[in-house]
Amino acid sequence: MMQQTRILTMAVLCAALSALPACFWVTTKAEGEEIRKNIGRLDKRVKEKEETLESKLAKLEEVLDQATKVLRRNSADLGADFQAMSTDVRNLQGLITAAKRYTDDVRKDVRELKKTVDNDREVLAKRLQSMEQRLEALEKKTADTTPKTAKGLYNKGKTAFDSSDYAVARSMFRLLVVRFPGHDRADDAQYFRGEAYFREKDYDAAIREFQKVFDKFSKSPLADDALFRAGEAAEKLRRCSEARAYYGLLRQKFPKSSLVKKSRARDKELKRNAKKRQKCLS
Repeated sequence: MMQQTRILTMAVLCAALSALPACFWVTTKAEGEEIRKNIGRLDKRVKEKEETLESKLAKLEEVLDQATKVLRRNSADLGADFQAMSTDVRNLQGLITAAKRYTDDVRKDVRELKKTVDNDREVLAKRLQSMEQRLEALEKKTADTTPKTAKGLYNKGKTAFDSSDYAVARSMFRLLVVRFPGHDRADDAQYFRGEAYFREKDYDAAIREFQKVFDKFSKSPLADDALFRAGEAAEKLRRCSEARAYYGLLRQKFPKSSLVKKSRARDKELKRNAKKRQKCLS
């Protein structure tokens, strides 16, 4: 170590006194070689450091370049995102405005509807009161004019029926059946109730009333007529299976009826049309 220090000191002195010839006298050959080696090693280390610094500097420049590109791209994306977000905000504000306008319109319609309903309720209440008063007067009038006997009820009902006043006819016939179920005109009254509904084209109600003739008055001369008429009403409703059932029941229960032949013809016709939807629904 002391030797190296001495050599370096002399090298420095030699460098300072390089203009003097005595410098070459001071250093020895061995010391000169050692100085050259040290200078060479020093140059090598300096070069290595320079190369290392240049490599790091290149990497640093590369990183900075990439960072700059990323920053620019992010800035562009951020700008685009901000623009898109601004558009979405404007659209959302438009939707909110439209929704508020729609809500206001609905509230207005509800208020107007409530007002209309209140007015209609008042009108309907008055009409209902008027109808109740008229119905009460009609019931009182009917009660005063309703016959007390089965014959009287039948005659009044038949007169109304012949005049196509089917509502009054049904009312008289119903009273007869209820008040005098054993009277010899009770089955007629029940049959004509069904006929009144049939003529008003209320075929479902007609079927129910004709069925009652068979259920309550199976021994009546009108029982087979009631079954046939029930079959015709079912045909009107395009309920072919039900109509055929009534026609079949007629032939089974009343094989000597004059309607057997006619019911058989109707049954064949319905069987042919069973798959025609315009003729038969069931």
